[in-house]
Amino acid sequence: MSIVESFGAATSEVLKNDYVVVRYCEADSLLIVDWQRQVEIEERKKVFLWGNQFSTDNHIKNWFINDEEIYIITPEERKWISNTWIKLVAEAGVRKVAVYVPEYFYNTLLTLTDFTQEAQDVYKQLGVTEHEVFTDYNMALTWLRSAQEV
Repeated sequence: MSIVESFGAATSEVLKNDYVVVRYCEADSLLIVDWQRQVEIEERKKVFLWGNQFSTDNHIKNWFINDEEIYIITPEERKWISNTWIKLVAEAGVRKVAVYVPEYFYNTLLTLTDFTQEAQDVYKQLGVTEHEVFTDYNMALTWLRSAQEV
């Protein structure tokens, strides 16, 4: 079952290429980034910057990033995400970012612990966006839907 199938809400595909499918769920103000394979930093930047502009234009409040196909996040990518992208997301008014990493990617989870904590700290400093990593995508979707902004 895919993320979208389990989501249960109407989504529309807004971007698709050989490495990502991005869907938009207007009802939940949600952008779903579903990586199709391991990506290079320029591919990640391109999608994240595109998604950030799409979020700004459509007043999107939530992001779901499916990292099931991502095995490595390079130090260069981490630096860019922490120093550039997080600030852009906060400026765009995104309230929640959920990242899904399957539990069976244990080594990836261990590697991401420090990176996740760093990202959460930067988000807290900016005071706008919450960020969590989940090993169960249904729990991630529940979290995204909880406490919707009124």
